[in-house]
Amino acid sequence: MNKDSSDFMLVEYEKIASAYFGLRDQSNEWFKAYLALIGLPLTVLAAVLKLGDGNLSDTLGDLPQLVAALLVLVSFLGFFVTLSVISMRMEMILYARTINLVRRYFGDQDEKLRKFFILPTSDVLPPFYEAWRAMFWQVIMLGFLDSIILTVGIQSLSTCGWAISIFIGVLFLLLHWFVYYLSALKREKGWTRHFSEDLSVPNI
Repeated sequence: MNKDSSDFMLVEYEKIASAYFGLRDQSNEWFKAYLALIGLPLTVLAAVLKLGDGNLSDTLGDLPQLVAALLVLVSFLGFFVTLSVISMRMEMILYARTINLVRRYFGDQDEKLRKFFILPTSDVLPPFYEAWRAMFWQVIMLGFLDSIILTVGIQSLSTCGWAISIFIGVLFLLLHWFVYYLSALKREKGWTRHFSEDLSVPNI
């Protein structure tokens, strides 16, 4: 095993791992900021409902213009937060795949190490599009909250009725997912595969 190359790979591993966890922490902070962001309009909305006449549909559809405009603004700010979270996740996957290849390097240098590998050694894992996994549900949850806020805001600002407002809200939810899917697809198409085979030992 070439000592200089191994030392370089170890340093690279440490730097990339540090960058990965830094991005993870940053993503968590963005998510916390989002929860704080939607907390204000939801608090105002709860107060308005409490002061309303008890008819939920009529109260939500006739909010003060300022409150309704605030809801629409917050929904779009939430969308941009989602874009930031998606972008950071794409970078995290890039780092994770690089770490996999560093692990693979040592496995190629010494085959005895392979039996100890549990984590992947492939440059196609994890996938950029994580269907039905944590990131997928996070995007869906963000989109769901944003779409509810947007639906209520549009209903109060316009005369289009609940059906159209809900339809727009559903489209907004799908937009969150679609942006995530396109971002992942673009990254995957631009990725050059060199080591698709995984050397790690199945642990299931």
